Parts: sequence; C-alpha cells; structure tokens
Amino acid sequence: MIKTLLGLLTCVIALNTSAYELKTIDEIHSAFKNNTISAQQLTQHYINRINKLNPQFNAVINIEPSAIAQAKKIDELSAKGLWAGPLHGIPVLLKDNIETTGSLPTTAGSLALKNNITNNDAFVVKQLRNAGAIILGKTNLSELANFRSSYSSSGWSAVGGQTHNAHDITRNPCGSSSGSAVAIALNFAPVALGTETDGSITCPASVNGVYAIKPSMGQVSRSGVVPLSSSQDSVGPMAHSLKDARLVLSVLQGRDTLDTSTHSFQLQALPDAKKSSLVIGALPSDKFTVETQRLYQNQLSALQQAGHKVINIDITDDLTSLFVDEYYVLLYDFKKEINHYLVNTSAQVKVKSLSALIDFNKQNKAAEMPHFGQDILIQANAIDLTQTDKYQKTKQRYRTLATAAITNLYKNNNVDVVIAPTTSPAWKTDLVNGDNFKGSSSSLSAIAGTTHITLPVGKVSSLPVGLSIIANKNQPQAAYQHAQIIDEALFRP
Repeated sequence: MIKTLLGLLTCVIALNTSAYELKTIDEIHSAFKNNTISAQQLTQHYINRINKLNPQFNAVINIEPSAIAQAKKIDELSAKGLWAGPLHGIPVLLKDNIETTGSLPTTAGSLALKNNITNNDAFVVKQLRNAGAIILGKTNLSELANFRSSYSSSGWSAVGGQTHNAHDITRNPCGSSSGSAVAIALNFAPVALGTETDGSITCPASVNGVYAIKPSMGQVSRSGVVPLSSSQDSVGPMAHSLKDARLVLSVLQGRDTLDTSTHSFQLQALPDAKKSSLVIGALPSDKFTVETQRLYQNQLSALQQAGHKVINIDITDDLTSLFVDEYYVLLYDFKKEINHYLVNTSAQVKVKSLSALIDFNKQNKAAEMPHFGQDILIQANAIDLTQTDKYQKTKQRYRTLATAAITNLYKNNNVDVVIAPTTSPAWKTDLVNGDNFKGSSSSLSAIAGTTHITLPVGKVSSLPVGLSIIANKNQPQAAYQHAQIIDEALFRP
C-alpha cells in the first residue's frame, strides 16, 4: 500500500514537473503524442499555477469556466487518433477586450463593462477554436487600452487592479496588453493574445521577456474586440518562441466580412536561417537608457560575428507633425467607435455612450479613478465628428509620412531588415505620477500598419529588454524570415 502511494506521488510530482517544463507548442504536442500528459492535465496545471501565483501579479482577471470541458473534448479526439488542428489542446489566454461565448464578460478593464457578457466569439477566438485551441481565460490590461488618462499607470484597471512585471513586482509591466505578457513570462499558458494601437503588444512583451508579433494592418480581424482606433488597432500573439508566435498568427489571420480591412495572407515555410546572411540596418539607441544602449551594441556585435553586415542608419524624414496627427486620429476614432460599441451592448450594460462612460467614472470615482483621471476620454468626447474632411486629410498625411519613413530606411540604406531596441527596461510602477517610458520603437509600424516583431534578447539588471524588427511596407513574410535569422544569431547573456 505504501509503495502504491509512493508510486502515485512520484507520478504526480513527475507530471507537475513535466507540465511546468512544457512551454512551446512542439513540446506540448510531443507530450500529448507520447501520452505523458493529457490536455485535461495540462489545462488543470495552468489553472493551478494561475491560482497559486496570480495573486502576486494580477495578470489574469478570469479563468474560463469551460476550460476543463474543452480539454476533455480534445482528449476524446486524441483517444480516437484524431487531431483538432495546429493548436490541438493548446491553452490560450485572451486580453480582456476580446469577446468570447459563455459566461465571462468582456470588460476592457472598466467597471462600466463588468456585465458585458456578449456570448459572442471574436473572429480571432473562432479561429483559435477551429484550430483546436483551449480558451483558458482573460488577462488584465490597462483600462480601455490605456486611452483614459495622460497620467495612467500601465497595467492598471478598475476591474483587475495593477498588474506587476513578471521579473520584479515593483516594476511596471507596460501596457496595455500587460496581463498577456506577464502571463506568458510566468508560464500561465503557452500562448496569449494582446492588442495594440501603438506599442501595447510590443512594449509589454519586451519588458517581460517574451516573443510577440504586432501584425500588418488587415492581416488579423478586430471584430469582437473593444475598439480604440480602427486606423491602428491590431490583435497579435505572445509566446515562448518566435515559431509559436508565427504559428498562432497563421491561425488568427484571414478575411472577415465584419472587418473590411482584412484580406488574405499566406505565411510560407521559412528557409534555413543558418544559410542566410543579412544587411541589417541598426537605428540609433540614444533615446534608451545607457544600459539598454550597451546591450544593444553587444547584440550588434553578435550579429556581426554571426556573419551579418550591420550598418548604422537613421530616420531622415521630418516627423514633426506625426504624433500630433496620430493623437487627433486616435481621439476621433475612439469617440466614434466606442460610441458605436457601447450603444450595441446588451441591456446588462447601462453605459451606452462615451459621455455616459465619463459620467459613470465620475459617479464611481473611488473605484474608477483612485489614482488617475480621464482627461483623454474628455478630450475624445470634445472631438467634432462632423469634421470628416479634416479627419481624412490628417489620417492620409500621418499614414503617408510614417510609411515613407519606413520605406526610406530600407531604400536609402539598401538594407534587408531594420532593427532597434523595443524599449528600455521596466520602470518602477508609480500610481501618482504615471508611466516613465524611456524610448520606444513602436510608432512608425503602428501608424504605417506594418509588421513589428519583438524578440527577448537579454536583461539589464535582471530586467528583460527586447529587440524590434521593423518590417517594410507589404513585407511581413520577409520580416518573419529575418526575425528568425536574427533570433538564432543573438547572444543572450
């Protein structure tokens, strides 16, 4: 009897250890095929891990009640020798502005949406389910995708509280897809989805040390996602490897009649990275911290030692008007699109307009605005939506400028790929003064609508730093190829 109990205990310990060590999709699928773990066991492991560690980090808002039932169906397929798809049995966490069927609300972090049970799968969630993925739960975020206050703390929402960096709980996780990045870094799941308008996928991935892709505009649908700006919003994957992020992206992408920006994309097999050499254009790093600059130079040396040519490049286009124009477009889009979203929510949601949302926050100030206000919401609400000519001209001007700046980096310097630090290491979370960013490489890609990939490349004082691959216009496939080559050549101290 004692031997039997010891044997069972050994199996449980081995299972827990192996489950903890499983991170990539290939590793999980191999474990399934070798019958060393089932989808149910794996899913339960992640739930247990979230329950144990999440109180320290506030990365996950809700666990999906049907997660184990989903996993059971996957195991039933496996028992019959069937495979559900490329994400067979892979648990996925979703940022809590992405709608799902079932009992979970989609809150965008706002108490005004705490009852927003849409019982609708966003297009990307349908794609995940069709590929065999298990929807594991919802992650915390910067409230309303960090478009509420100029003095916000990234990763804070009234629903989920303050998310903490996976490597130091006193540090900020960056936003607004903070919970998704922290969850991957803590191995709460092998895959998570975030959304980005400008930096909200790449920054949290960078400061938490995970892989992420901000896709090209039109590659992935935004239908069923609480909007900020249709001009720039993207949905993208975070994962433990570049291969996994690309695989998930290949599942997410596709034409959606509910998002007219979408069109067909085909991701092709990548060549052998070891047989390719690149001409790499390295953007300046002087806007980042000194330690980040030093790490960047080490990475450039590693790329040269791997046989690649690295040349220093810089942006020569006049970007004086770019960020003023971007802010106007975002304010305009947000007012128009959040009004449309709110008015179409169910009767359970009482707030039906941006004006009503502002009033709700005032009436619930203690819960909604204990640390910072809503000046951005007020500015957006003041935008005159009848000024369509001004809006269209501004949008055309800023997109043309950002696209030209990227195109000129490639054309004028005759490079294969453009890189830069993604951002500096995470700053101390400050609920009084707000965020303290030290450099970002997200805006050109965000405004131009081109692919932006971030790779975890090392640490500064135990805090992760990412490297950005900034794709040329209409060249996402080349960006994935070059990112793979660079990823394999990097020196990671």
